[in-house]
Amino acid sequence: MSYSTQQQIISIPIPAKFRETALEFAQEQPTQPKAKQVYVNTLAVLVVNSYLEMLDITTELEASYSWNQYGRLMADVADLLLTGVGRLECRAIRTGDRLCYVPPDVWDNRIGYVVVELNKTCTEGKVRGFLPDIKTSQIDIEELQPLERLIESSHLVHLRQWLEGIYKSQWQSIEELSCKRTPQVAFRFRGVRGFQLDSSEEVWKVIEQLFPHRSWENNLPSELLEKMSGNQVEDVESPHHNINSISVTDVLAQLLKTTEDEEKRWKLAETLWTIEPKHPAISARRIMDLGMQLANNPVALMVAILCKPDKTVAVLLRVYPIGNQSYLPPGLQLAGLYENGEPFLEVKARVVDNYIQLKFCGEFGERFGVQVSVNNANITEHFII
Repeated sequence: MSYSTQQQIISIPIPAKFRETALEFAQEQPTQPKAKQVYVNTLAVLVVNSYLEMLDITTELEASYSWNQYGRLMADVADLLLTGVGRLECRAIRTGDRLCYVPPDVWDNRIGYVVVELNKTCTEGKVRGFLPDIKTSQIDIEELQPLERLIESSHLVHLRQWLEGIYKSQWQSIEELSCKRTPQVAFRFRGVRGFQLDSSEEVWKVIEQLFPHRSWENNLPSELLEKMSGNQVEDVESPHHNINSISVTDVLAQLLKTTEDEEKRWKLAETLWTIEPKHPAISARRIMDLGMQLANNPVALMVAILCKPDKTVAVLLRVYPIGNQSYLPPGLQLAGLYENGEPFLEVKARVVDNYIQLKFCGEFGERFGVQVSVNNANITEHFII
């Protein structure tokens, strides 16, 4: 679909200081073609940064890969980090160009792509349009979407960026929220319910319940199995032998990568949350205090994602009571919404529910909403995987 008739092209003056910065970065490069590439990349980033400043969208220019000397040298990169949102790729074309080249290096880990047209003297940049994702090395500028789509995208919660450790400020870690609340909150969010996980032996019992008869060994790489077999103990019939020769967190992380059963994967994740909440295999988990936004009802929304072996993404939504409340308000509802606002999953709290949850799977690039409502109050957050 062509958006050309709807586009508003924004012209941004390029001051001398922008060109000086671009020249400084270009002079670091080993060849003339590489220097030219870095020069136009830098100007494109600075033009988009100026445009976003006009919109009061905060950025972190110096935290961008394009502002790292080694990053510029090793890759054709023109990213701009939007605070708490993710990396926006800013690609340059010259006046008269109809196609924009986008190197495969930057096809991943981006919230979108903006095309900037530089005039012959590099004194003006025109922000031509936006694409949320690409699957080819060339963008036809007639296919660009209006800049309103870029603004809309900047307000989404980009879950893929959580895998890179990029979060909006209102989305806190469990530990951060717990520090602001009572000790009971930290306990409530620890994860696995019904297990006492005070030792590695107890964690192994959880693993054995999920994978009877040591079937979990089928999911481990040979190097971990060899590490275990190197420290045999006499009681070989025990399902927990050799536990001291291997880190149980290594086993949990590996099982998360290789297990296809969704229920098992979330139980593995919760076990890992309980014993090592900052482990990188389960770090994409954040929580938001909804109390002030939901008519002062003391509840919090937790969102977690897990990458699946088939390259899709598993999503977990939960609503917990916080503060001094042990149970959710009866009738509180959690809903997953399609992009058009229609619900695709819903669950409602009963009288003695200490949390409610929804689980589903999606693909990178899919959008959805999450709505939490009670009585006449509701709040909706919008996400893109």
